[in-house]
Amino acid sequence: MTVNELVSSLSIGIVLFPNVTQLDFTGPYEVFARLPNVQLYLLAETLEPIRSDTFGKLR
Repeated sequence: MTVNELVSSLSIGIVLFPNVTQLDFTGPYEVFARLPNVQLYLLAETLEPIRSDTFGKLR
C-alpha cells in the first residue's frame, strides 16, 4: 500500500512562538511539504511578525 492510498488528506499545523529557532519549524515544514495530500499551516497567536531566537523577524 502506498502513502497516497493510506492518506486521503492530512492537515498539519506547526506552532510558531516568540524566540523560536527557525530550523525547528522550517525543517519539518520542508519534510511534510513533500508528502502527497498534505496541507500545512503555520500557527501563531497573532498575525504580527514573530522574533526568532536570533532576533530576526519572521513574517
